[in-house]
Amino acid sequence: MPRIALWNMFFGFLVVCIAAAAGPVIANELTNSFMTQLETGTAAGRDWMLTLQSSAHGHMNLFGILHVITGVTMPHARQSHRIRLIVTSGLSAGVVAMGPLMLWRSYLQPARNIDASGIAIGVCLVAALLALVTHAACLWQAFARRS
Repeated sequence: MPRIALWNMFFGFLVVCIAAAAGPVIANELTNSFMTQLETGTAAGRDWMLTLQSSAHGHMNLFGILHVITGVTMPHARQSHRIRLIVTSGLSAGVVAMGPLMLWRSYLQPARNIDASGIAIGVCLVAALLALVTHAACLWQAFARRS
């Protein structure tokens, strides 16, 4: 594997990690915006539902692609079988968070407080982010060994 290919794999996963880490900030801003609109009567609950369902659709596609790319890059990451299982489980938790759990949340009204759906989504997304960081770190090790 050329070193430049390993760099691109590592850098791509790093970018995804950074974007994923910014997700909770965006989600919080979205929720606050909807809460303000609902309080002033300028938004309908259906807007919330459609926004979250669209987000779930896009994120499930993203996680599907991440699973494929992770599978393709795993042979180059020099991970143990246990680490590969942990990474796969973490990404699968992301699928659950941004698929079924996000769809479930779309049927609930937005709230400023943390509820069970928010906690479940948060726990699954932390697992997914840790999986991405772990895989990126293993790719970095492979890149550094090629120098």
